[in-house]
Amino acid sequence: MLRTILKREILHNLYSLRFLVSLALVAAIFVVGSVSFVKSHEAGLRKYQEVQTQFTEEMRAEAKSSATQLAVNRKTYTLRPRDNAFIYDGKEKYLPNAVIFSAWNVFSFLNKSGSTNPFLNAFDELNWTFIIALILSFVVLLLTFDAISGEKESKTLALALSNSISRGTLLFGKYLSAILTFLAIVVPGIILSVLIVLLSGRVSLGPTFILETLGFLVVAVLIAAVLAAFGLLCSVVARNSNISLLLALSFWILFAVVIPNSSRFIAKTFFPIEKTEAIQKKVEAAFDDLNKSAPPGSWMMHTGNPFLPQHELRANLQRKRLEAEKGIRAAYYQSLFRQFEKTRLLTAISPVPLFQYLTEAVVGGGYSRFRNVWDDFHVYQGQFLAFFKNLDAQDPKSPHWYNPFENVSTTRKPVAFETVPQFVEKPMTFAERIRPALVFLVINIVYACLIFFLSFILFVRYDIR
Repeated sequence: MLRTILKREILHNLYSLRFLVSLALVAAIFVVGSVSFVKSHEAGLRKYQEVQTQFTEEMRAEAKSSATQLAVNRKTYTLRPRDNAFIYDGKEKYLPNAVIFSAWNVFSFLNKSGSTNPFLNAFDELNWTFIIALILSFVVLLLTFDAISGEKESKTLALALSNSISRGTLLFGKYLSAILTFLAIVVPGIILSVLIVLLSGRVSLGPTFILETLGFLVVAVLIAAVLAAFGLLCSVVARNSNISLLLALSFWILFAVVIPNSSRFIAKTFFPIEKTEAIQKKVEAAFDDLNKSAPPGSWMMHTGNPFLPQHELRANLQRKRLEAEKGIRAAYYQSLFRQFEKTRLLTAISPVPLFQYLTEAVVGGGYSRFRNVWDDFHVYQGQFLAFFKNLDAQDPKSPHWYNPFENVSTTRKPVAFETVPQFVEKPMTFAERIRPALVFLVINIVYACLIFFLSFILFVRYDIR
């Protein structure tokens, strides 16, 4: 009986005008988005190569000058544009995409958004995730908003239930047919997009790409399941299709527009943190305290003899300043991350952000990628520092007074650039990608089940007359 209902509902959807229009529109947008990605990605890679070449040449020149010069000078490492960003860019264009470091510290990430949390920017690119989050989320609601109320108005609902069909079977058949119709719209667009990016040479058809594409389809089905359940809920709550359409539009505006663009308000209202100006004042206050308690002569500089005791005093003071600033800023960065993560969890009440968070995990991009790089950079920085200290220990002409900011009291010998440790971003494994997103996966599944169950309870009591 369920198979009969599914066949009836799917055929009804496939031959409807809304399906044909949606299929043509979505396919066209997938094509436009893919062509746009290919062009912008090529430009992004050229720019990245220029920046990376300059970065390497600067490190090479510093190594040729002296090991200490290499260790103390601040450098900026830029992240490479992702090849799978046509699935979801993770808002990486607006996230910090560069890390400032030396052998002594990972100082900061580039933040072009002033004193606000850069992770809360809500801009989107025309990629697969955006198409589903904004366009197909509306289409799914259109497929289901009148599934019950429309049939009641056309008098076909009573006729269908006059047969030996339970209300639960009928409702579940409509639910599955909406999800399958959604796939019938999405899959052709994805195929066209994949062909474009494959022909462009941007990606290769390997196991990773296939897993990412399949993972995206699974996550897409999950959002369709939630939105189809909401569409059915609208249909059984209202007594006519006009009211159910109004309810569906209200849900779509709330889920696709209001909540995703409320991140800043939610963060500032419920999870406030200190501004960067306040953090800078803390750093300056800590520096003042250290300067006042430092032994006399700590700021004296003599370039002639590196073994003078003033250099040891100066090096000790500079290390204390480094550790004080590092502690203050590390605590601030953790508060940024916690604010973002708590805001993300709260906005997961909307299936659209929920879908974006799961897609981000599938492609290994966005915030997940940045945190992975940020944590790995701290490991690399320790290796870089150990490398430098080992070089310094081998130089009998060095007093070995470690000054993290100045080329004064450590080795002046050059170092072969080829021996210097280099940071290489490690691709995230699928386990590393999915593990942080498990909570969102559970929320999505529970969400779909609860809304469908509520629709079922209301449909059982629905007056079909």
